[in-house]
Amino acid sequence: MFSPVVVVNEPTVNANTPSQLGLSEKVALNAADNRCVTANSSDDKLFPESIAINVKTRYGAKGDGATDDTQAIQKAIRENIGTNSVLYFPQGTYLVSDRLEWKDTNGNWQSQLRLQGQNRANTIIRLKDNAAGYNDKSNPKAVVYTASGNYTQSGGGKDYVGKGEGNEAFANYIEDMTIDTGNNSGAIALDYLSNNTGAVRNVTLRGQGPIGLDMTRAWVGPALIKNVIVQGFDSGIVIGGEVNGMTLEHISLCNQNTVGLQNLGNIVAIRDLWSSNSVPAIRNTGVTGLLTLVDANLQDGSPLVNAIENSSRMFARNVSSSGYLSAILQDNKVLPDINVKEYTSNTALSLLTSSSTSLNLPVEEPPSFHDNNLSNWANVEDYGAKGKNADGSEEWGDDTDAIQKALDSGKSTVYIPPGRYYISDTLHVRGNVRKIIAMNATLSPSGAAFQDANNPKPFFRIEDGTASEVTIERVGITNLTPNASPGLIGFEHASSRTLFLKDMSCCSWRPNDQKYVFRNTSGAGKLFIENVSGETWRFENPQKVWARQLNPEGSNEKIFNNGGKLWVLGLKTEGDDVNTVIHTIGGGASELLGGLLYVTKSVSPQEIAFINDNSQVSLSYATRSYGYNDFQIQVQDIQGSQTLKLTRDQVFQYTNGSTVPLYVGGQSK
Repeated sequence: MFSPVVVVNEPTVNANTPSQLGLSEKVALNAADNRCVTANSSDDKLFPESIAINVKTRYGAKGDGATDDTQAIQKAIRENIGTNSVLYFPQGTYLVSDRLEWKDTNGNWQSQLRLQGQNRANTIIRLKDNAAGYNDKSNPKAVVYTASGNYTQSGGGKDYVGKGEGNEAFANYIEDMTIDTGNNSGAIALDYLSNNTGAVRNVTLRGQGPIGLDMTRAWVGPALIKNVIVQGFDSGIVIGGEVNGMTLEHISLCNQNTVGLQNLGNIVAIRDLWSSNSVPAIRNTGVTGLLTLVDANLQDGSPLVNAIENSSRMFARNVSSSGYLSAILQDNKVLPDINVKEYTSNTALSLLTSSSTSLNLPVEEPPSFHDNNLSNWANVEDYGAKGKNADGSEEWGDDTDAIQKALDSGKSTVYIPPGRYYISDTLHVRGNVRKIIAMNATLSPSGAAFQDANNPKPFFRIEDGTASEVTIERVGITNLTPNASPGLIGFEHASSRTLFLKDMSCCSWRPNDQKYVFRNTSGAGKLFIENVSGETWRFENPQKVWARQLNPEGSNEKIFNNGGKLWVLGLKTEGDDVNTVIHTIGGGASELLGGLLYVTKSVSPQEIAFINDNSQVSLSYATRSYGYNDFQIQVQDIQGSQTLKLTRDQVFQYTNGSTVPLYVGGQSK
């Protein structure tokens, strides 16, 4: 069934981006360096008390390494779960003796909560040694256990009552902390479940139990795992299921007993994986699986095993290994090389190009800005914003002018406390603003400004200012009124400044309730997208775009790229109506690494998943279609006067979907 294609060479670093391949220069040059040590730190993150719930001051947690903080932390979780609240852990060691689980005060599983540490190195949740229930490897138990809500009361094979699993695990976050399982052989550090948006960031997991990061409940993903270190355990990371896809970046694995990372049939996109292990660094299995791996350094291997054991579909690029028998074992066949420039488990597909290798677009990192001088933060309430409570206990007024005053205040950071805010016209991002951040806040468009689809208006318009980059984070834009807003554009990028959109949903699930999520103007600066749910993205003018964990669900064309450079690591689509996922025209270039096209309604035979119109694409993706008609036309490639179509019968198929480890479209033969 497999026809592997391997391009063998020492991995090369793009001269234009020496530090952007994810393999740090120090690691690449010094194999003895241990990234599990050098990367085990993060900068402090401080927040105003009005937007972060301090578990010490509000719930009495001690964090002294001696007091059992289980009840205090669990009480904080129960009373705030389901609200998108932030539980803030100042630095300290929080000793626990039982599972911290995502349940509300009624004992129901819930989602939508963020555990936020002050920093990774010094904010530690530690399981007591020899804790009851944590020393049986055959019946393991997690220290931290996120879950799904059950908002639609649907089934779909979910064990909501027993496991808290499902596909409504929205907005679950663990950030900037260490979870240490102590001396407990049956402990899992983190059993993680999240959907659409959610992330584990800047987290270290260490211990001796069966799994460090367990993601095997239904229906895990899409979500983001970034800057995560796993030290010890039998298996560092295990990913199960067939949907909804997971995105991993900057991952360090050390000293596992069985395997570094195992994928059991899901759609997994990984960039920058560093492993120091004598056992296999990666094992990819399951007929439904697709592993997309770029920029990996797998070292300290045993000559008796291979760095990657693959019996499924895989695309790999820029992989180096040392100490192992070889870099890749494919279907029990050893491929002889230890360093692989590019590899596909199935022959790369193309229609109108002579190339069989991916675009390999240069990759850049998003801005990283967090101002710990809280005097530089502007609270929109101080400028007159009211923010009606969800229970209606406060009057809901028009907060447009007040928020605009905060944006024009000269502060570096504008923050929006919990509440619901009515916005009747465009908010202009200019001046000294470097970050806009919301916590459990919903901004609702309404009024005449957003009702004309023929004359759409942006909700946020990013304009020129003194800062070279702007981050907009955790802002939820949802129409809470009965009136439609068909003329709404979530974000209009009208500046040469870099824009970073992070951890958010925009704009509405209702039909005809938005025009676009994003639109750019001529000369727009770089755009970074990370862990964002929303569609349609209109890159109407050439722009450099890097997206990580993009969830463009809905019924419209998902992404339109006219002449730009688009790089996507991890993408998942879904919607009542099926439409084109990426449409590339105007000489643009689009690279998709690890996409899942989840078909929940039968696709018309005329619908096309990807359109490449006199441009360049490289695509690594899979489809899922349980009982529905899949995309029959997967790629339409137009070059000059020629138009060809890649149909489903030309790709690898199985009962409920299809897989394309690599499709390449570009200049004509």
